Amino acid sequence: MPVELRPERAIVPIVRATKERPVIEVLGTGFFVGTGSALHVITAKHVIADNPLAGDEKYAIVFRDDKSIKILATLRILAAVDFDLAACVVDKSDFPEAVPLAVGREDPALNADVFSFEYSATRIERTPAGGTNVSFEPYAHKGNIVRSFESTFPEKVKTPSILTSFPALQGASGAPILAATSSRKSFAVVGMTVANVERHLLPAQVVQIQDGDSYQESTSYFLPFGKALARSVVAQCLEEMGIPFSYAEDVEGKGN
Repeated sequence: MPVELRPERAIVPIVRATKERPVIEVLGTGFFVGTGSALHVITAKHVIADNPLAGDEKYAIVFRDDKSIKILATLRILAAVDFDLAACVVDKSDFPEAVPLAVGREDPALNADVFSFEYSATRIERTPAGGTNVSFEPYAHKGNIVRSFESTFPEKVKTPSILTSFPALQGASGAPILAATSSRKSFAVVGMTVANVERHLLPAQVVQIQDGDSYQESTSYFLPFGKALARSVVAQCLEEMGIPFSYAEDVEGKGN
């Protein structure tokens, strides 16, 4: 029987926060990696770089355990040099129930199932009394990898990447792409979401409305794909940054 993944213990929102306002904005999604006493939250570098802090703001991790929701500031941020990946250093004692994810050693086949879990649907609403209501409403996605390729834009170096059959919405950057391992007992990170891609040159459907000879309306519907760093890039960045992590066993339906 496969092990059930509790994604809220492994995959978390990354927010901008102050002491007075614990959640100002959801910036992206991250996931835990680590071994032994070290724990980090991995996300896309642009989640941090594109959202500089002002005043007393801090980057923080939101974590839900069985009793409460914790909002804890990161200790510091480490950034990869060549790739869109950053690591948030956190105190492991603050997250005793966190579940670090392992990185896959192999790429899944194009027809194998992959999954993702992200926080793009989070709602932040101001109350009449001046407070804030925050509703963390994550999205779970299931699909497959539609393409593996080397990306050369906007990256400055060739970057092994994948496209997923589901989109990457705002707030999803940094979310892991997961595949079941061959034993069906765990999940492996096979990519990390960084962008959304729309195939403008090849719309999935075009609907045309003709009204006499003087009016014609054409609407194109596109299939957005999610772009993710390949698992090899994730592993390379973690090794170069000296961040402890574990490898998973082979993923189900792995490529050759």
